[in-house]
Amino acid sequence: MKKAISICLFLLIIFGAIFPQDIETTNIMENKNSGIILFPTAYTKQRGQYESKIEMEPFKIKSAIGITQRLMLGVSYGGEHVIGTTDIDWYPKVEFNIKYRLFDEKQSVPAFAVGFSSDGWGKYLDSAERYLIKSRGFFAVASKDITIIGGSNVNFGVNYSVEGEDESSGFDIFTSVRKNLNEELSIIGEYDFAINDSGENKLGEGKGYLNFGIRWNFAPELVIDFQLINVLQNFNTDIDNPISVSKKRDKISRNIAVTYRAFF
Repeated sequence: MKKAISICLFLLIIFGAIFPQDIETTNIMENKNSGIILFPTAYTKQRGQYESKIEMEPFKIKSAIGITQRLMLGVSYGGEHVIGTTDIDWYPKVEFNIKYRLFDEKQSVPAFAVGFSSDGWGKYLDSAERYLIKSRGFFAVASKDITIIGGSNVNFGVNYSVEGEDESSGFDIFTSVRKNLNEELSIIGEYDFAINDSGENKLGEGKGYLNFGIRWNFAPELVIDFQLINVLQNFNTDIDNPISVSKKRDKISRNIAVTYRAFF
């Protein structure tokens, strides 16, 4: 029941805005967001534009820069329990991502980009050599603005993850959406089908990873996200499974992300 309700809410974000609106929903930034919550879009930074992002749970600092109008490079690093009294559990390495936008978005054609990202989410499981939610690895993603439903952006991608030493690394599908409420606020959501992380001897329980959030464009340079991660509570908690987590980890994670972007 929880899965059905959550997926229905996600679909409503995409299709529930078919009724006319009085609010103008034009693009807030000429350069669109290069990601929704955890997953990429086909958009990149402009040449000379940089972006710094801080995520609170788990704590992570991300930086990205537009090398050209189409090529973007980024790095990230962080750890768990950075804020608080518990001993800090730093991630074992710095993660990287690169994205190149092959085709621009046109009236009837989506933008299309390819790239690689080693940036996963959550605790790093040393025994399995992976994050709780695996990084995209090699990916291709298409993105399109849909103005006929009140100002929305829809993204669809495929990826091949190289993370993890088990047999779960491989092909996957993900999708995401942003629905403008007004010139400042947007509802954001994304779903990872987790094809490469479901079944026996896998961390996922077959429900996929669903994430929701509210995006507040406080200023052209400053964006604040309020996020809910793992809404379907998809982690395996069976201690007899080769890959599992404690029940307290299989909860909906609340996160705040603050993004600052400007030009050199």
